[in-house]
Amino acid sequence: MKLNRLRRAWGPKSLSCFLLAASILAGSAAAGQAAQDSSDRFVPAPPEAGTAIPGATIKFGMRPYADNTPYVIGMKKGWFKEVGISFTPPPYGLKANDSNVLTLMLNGQLDMISEYCPLFLPTYRTSRLLKCIAFTDNNQAFAILANPKLHLKTFKDYIAEGKSFSEALKLALAPLAGKTLVGAPELSARPFEETLGKLSGLTWNLQVLDDSKSLVLAQAGRELFVNPEGAPITYTLRQAGWTDVVDIGDLVKYGPGGTNSPLEDVIDIVGIAARSDYVNTNQNTVLRFLSVVWRIFDATAKDPSLYDIQAPYLNSFAGTSLDGKGVANTVNILDPFTPFDEDKVYYDEPANLVYYKSVWSAIIADLEQHHVIPAGVVKPDDVVWGAPIWHEMTAYRDKTNALLTSLSGKSLSADKTKLVDQAKTFYTNFDYLDSYRLALAASQ
Repeated sequence: MKLNRLRRAWGPKSLSCFLLAASILAGSAAAGQAAQDSSDRFVPAPPEAGTAIPGATIKFGMRPYADNTPYVIGMKKGWFKEVGISFTPPPYGLKANDSNVLTLMLNGQLDMISEYCPLFLPTYRTSRLLKCIAFTDNNQAFAILANPKLHLKTFKDYIAEGKSFSEALKLALAPLAGKTLVGAPELSARPFEETLGKLSGLTWNLQVLDDSKSLVLAQAGRELFVNPEGAPITYTLRQAGWTDVVDIGDLVKYGPGGTNSPLEDVIDIVGIAARSDYVNTNQNTVLRFLSVVWRIFDATAKDPSLYDIQAPYLNSFAGTSLDGKGVANTVNILDPFTPFDEDKVYYDEPANLVYYKSVWSAIIADLEQHHVIPAGVVKPDDVVWGAPIWHEMTAYRDKTNALLTSLSGKSLSADKTKLVDQAKTFYTNFDYLDSYRLALAASQ
């Protein structure tokens, strides 16, 4: 159930304390929020006049995970500076974690942060300040791994043979029936296991064991099947040759989507959270910020060596010892980033398993059922502003295409030719807002 996602960060014992603290903090922000954001929706701003790129400073935070810290690549490469953005505290913003992120956001110490956005939903008991302005990746760390000595075929193998989703799942999991599956004690691991059991019609014996102990046993060959909680453990066992029988990525790619999908409980989309009052007074800064995020995703896909830039920051923050290749592998295997064009699966494809309205309707319904938030007070579009923001940037891209097409082949002055060249550079770097502004100036 979706409430388990909240327990991932704090554990079941501290969840009730967190909910109480979140309610108190949200209450302190509620009065000002009502006055500042009566629409509760993203309100686009017109593009700035002229061709200069305005400067802006963002109070930005990152959490200590591989898929929450790629922004440091853009910071160190100077890509944010190219679109006029700097960060406070300099140079990389604030290091935050799941225990203090809500405090930092609600009291205004942060404008934006990398986040698993459902974690702030409990604040909606008294405040509607926090919004999810983008989705960055769908966590795919959960996986049923099998001892390599078993030489098992995988879900992907059966799909490649032409089997249906249901057939492939049952065949892949059949060797687990009646056996012992070692799972982590965190409750966030249960939805994945339970969903697989329901869909396959198979049962197994669950043995709960800490990841660190499970890893030792697995490396000694004393386990047959395991579902780790931590992405590093999953990655380590995969590197050691353990068979990836089925993982969340398989379910997302091949499983049934849409409203009431039986797989909604396993969707775990990471993104960027922001204060609504900041977003609706700095709309174009938000677009420029996100343009660099999409640039980072595109650039790292083409040149994985860029993760060498991220690794030292992540290690100093999270206590890990990954090199750039290790960060790249962790991201690409377990937390693959979603490039600009592929955001359409979140925002424009209702039949897709990760479509935001379906995912967030399930999250909200579960929190209502457990009385974390009152029933009927929040809908997906109240929280997820990523859709209108992405559509706004897509519109700028389309308008820029039309302008650049109309200018192609025309005899232009040196100044206007320079503007066109600059517009093309911004376009390549996903800053469609400034690409449009410069192309428009060149056309006038």
